[in-house]
Amino acid sequence: MNNERSFSFTGKPSTCLLMACLLVFISCMPGKNPYPASEQQDPTQYSIKTIIGEQVTKLMKSDGYKAVSGVLYLKGKAYPFHYGKLNNGKSPDNNTIYEIGSITKTYTGLLLSQAVYDHKINLDEDIRTYLDDKYPNLVLSDNRPITFRHLITHTSGLPADINCYKGVQTTDEQLTCFKRFKKDDFFKELKKVRLRDDSGKNYHYSGVGIQLVGYILEKVYKTSSHDLFQKYIFSRSGEKNTISELKNNNNSNVSIGNDSKGSPMPLIDGYYNYAGGLKSTTNSMLDHMKLYLEGNDHVVRQATGRLAGDDQYGRAYAWNTYNYDKEKKMLYHNGGTFGHSSWIALYPNQKIGIFIVINIVTADSQGKLNELSNSIIDKIPNGFK
Repeated sequence: MNNERSFSFTGKPSTCLLMACLLVFISCMPGKNPYPASEQQDPTQYSIKTIIGEQVTKLMKSDGYKAVSGVLYLKGKAYPFHYGKLNNGKSPDNNTIYEIGSITKTYTGLLLSQAVYDHKINLDEDIRTYLDDKYPNLVLSDNRPITFRHLITHTSGLPADINCYKGVQTTDEQLTCFKRFKKDDFFKELKKVRLRDDSGKNYHYSGVGIQLVGYILEKVYKTSSHDLFQKYIFSRSGEKNTISELKNNNNSNVSIGNDSKGSPMPLIDGYYNYAGGLKSTTNSMLDHMKLYLEGNDHVVRQATGRLAGDDQYGRAYAWNTYNYDKEKKMLYHNGGTFGHSSWIALYPNQKIGIFIVINIVTADSQGKLNELSNSIIDKIPNGFK
């Protein structure tokens, strides 16, 4: 799904100390402490929970922000957090299933890293080698080929989408198109594509390019998207609830998202599996972050290697990178569907990761999550020592 806006990291937002009203009220009540006695003995844990509470409460003052879930992983400890109410009136928890939108692309990047590691794909070879027909339109200037490096770093010049966004469409019309648009339709449209930029150097966000990587990997491994994710990612991470298709949309654990007007939005279910179709829980996203932050798996480490851009703003295997050669380097990605916005950031050198998701999409919801993530990370006591 590529319903989100392309979002670039714009540096650290200014931060100010705002005490969350609820936490102030509770902490000032005689004999009351919001945390169990075992946690009161750990001032670091208490302060981290307080920091998260302050910053999330600030975000939830925005119009329409009804539920926020996330998890901070800090040097071996997990700090899950959940605020507000879902559309069904239920409080979110570690098992609430949210759409994660284009964070899905980083999963596809990891699959590509596996294929490169298995010597099934060369990162710099012509992608047309793996296509069943001729695509004379998929060529860069000076007759240079589009490669997997171009696709996974959004430098191929391919458009953001090739279907379902022609003219003014309602959400229902787009959803109907998504359901009808099969793999064969994708490749038919691909033959008609005109590159936005044939230099092979400039960043142009493209769900088409990532979806194409996934389809080629299906051909290379002779298997389905479900089996690719299960065999090469979930078996490593231990994720139990990261899925592309829901068997029961009426499951009370499933979050239904909202548009900027507060109207409930449909789920992207069973399609766009490589570019934006995954759903997950904070429990599973914690496992996914630990896959990158703990251990020494070569395929995973390779997936974080910078492939394009510069030291400050670069791209790895679908990940965006910031200050790549600095001690506090960051890998990050955002996600958006019809009704959910999400954010993930990893700090590999410090073994810190954060995932945040909300059940609303607005013009600036992903930017707000970027700022929330930064504000929490910046306030962690001794977090980068």
